[in-house]
Amino acid sequence: MKLTLLFQSSKKGAFETSHRSTSGGKSFRISWNLYMKKKYQIITVIALSCLVIGFFLSIYITVEEKIPPNAVVVITLEDKLYHSIHFDYSCVAGKTAKTTTLEKALQAGYKPDPHCRELGYFRGNRLFLFHYLLSKIGFPVNSRWDKDGNWLW
Repeated sequence: MKLTLLFQSSKKGAFETSHRSTSGGKSFRISWNLYMKKKYQIITVIALSCLVIGFFLSIYITVEEKIPPNAVVVITLEDKLYHSIHFDYSCVAGKTAKTTTLEKALQAGYKPDPHCRELGYFRGNRLFLFHYLLSKIGFPVNSRWDKDGNWLW
């Protein structure tokens, strides 16, 4: 069955589309406005379907949160290491400790404390891609640090 599109002008100046079967079937007319309405409905359904599929796929894609440069860390002057504010006392016992931002500690040549790194203190939450994108838009998500670099837990 082959369909042929014919554009004809009507008395009102609107366009109509005529579909006629070459196998001798019935012909029918669709107004141009109805044709465009259906076209936009199909585009809308496809766009919404892509968004829903993208949402469900984003659950399987995760993003690791990184420590922000303005996060507050504790530095020890003797061994040139920086520590989480949730450090073990044994890490700073008998040493001079000061607080600073991570960015300043890295610029001064401090390295992360291996014990704090093993405990995962410098790792953030693992976020679904959906949550990560929402956080970039400005929606609050569960994070280990606030926007000012303070540790939340």
